[in-house]
Amino acid sequence: MSIGIKQIAKLANVSIGTVDRVLHKRGGVSKETEDKILKIIAKNGYQRNTMASRLKLASVKKIKFAILLPEATSNSNYWDLPKKGISKALKELKEFGVKADYYKFSGSSSASFQKNYELIFLKNYDAIVTVPFFEKECNRLLEITKKRNIQVVFLDTEIQLQYSTNFIRQNSHKAGMVAGRLLYGLVGDQGIYFIVNTVNDKGIQVNNKQREDGFRSFFKSIGKNVAIKTINHPLNDVLKMTEEMESWFKGDSSKGIFVTNSRAHLIPKILSIYAISNTFLLGFDLNKKNLEYLKNGQINFLINQQPKYQGYVSIKNLFNSLTKQDDSELNLDIPVEIIVKEHFATP
Repeated sequence: MSIGIKQIAKLANVSIGTVDRVLHKRGGVSKETEDKILKIIAKNGYQRNTMASRLKLASVKKIKFAILLPEATSNSNYWDLPKKGISKALKELKEFGVKADYYKFSGSSSASFQKNYELIFLKNYDAIVTVPFFEKECNRLLEITKKRNIQVVFLDTEIQLQYSTNFIRQNSHKAGMVAGRLLYGLVGDQGIYFIVNTVNDKGIQVNNKQREDGFRSFFKSIGKNVAIKTINHPLNDVLKMTEEMESWFKGDSSKGIFVTNSRAHLIPKILSIYAISNTFLLGFDLNKKNLEYLKNGQINFLINQQPKYQGYVSIKNLFNSLTKQDDSELNLDIPVEIIVKEHFATP
């Protein structure tokens, strides 16, 4: 078991300051004393007092994070969830001088994202937590942060970027494959499958596309050539039934609907208005509206990518990186978690 600086000093019969000089190679210690201290460390190991180091850091420098996330909309409050996790972590780290400023952008606008990260660069931050919705703009953000030695962690999604960086996310392709397997178990070979995506000014949102690709990959992996229709709707618009969609949903055949985002709660009302029967519905995330429909059976499955946890660990692990030089958990793959109504059933 490693020992701390106080124990080393006691064993060597020297002051804590002398041990500190040896540890940090500051000189001013006799060769004999230095050798004695190094032998004790070699025999017992040395465990840095991380708590003291953090408190010392807090006393001389405030650690400041910039949080840049999409704004919540009337159709989705998903981005309130990672903010709750971030707020919890900041509360726990308050005594260490950690603070954060929040910035928000329109999830449908790359210009809004760029405008707000430019505001961030007008101030001095140690790290940025954001999401990689727009490839070109994220590459520019990383180019600047590399020059300024600012840490970046992306939540929710992973995309290929020009610079190495950190992602705390669920594997979207894998989640799409899980969605395919779950719906196939209910709909089978003869049914029709529908994929519902949202689009921003760059097209289909990145994680939506990754999940759609995963969904289609599942059926290819089992050799099934099933009918799959794709419905894309603008992020800031209400999902409406078109004439083409209405023709797709006619008939009594089984229908599997895969919503590649947190808006599965928009579907049951449409199904009711148009009297569409024999449907099975899967979406993402445990927001209040989704949970209501899950509990009453109108949503069959929800995949939870744990956004609150993603927000929480992004702050905690960035803090560890800045204070302990420990980057080991700045890249995390959040496991696919399947939620059904029985999770909430009372015994």
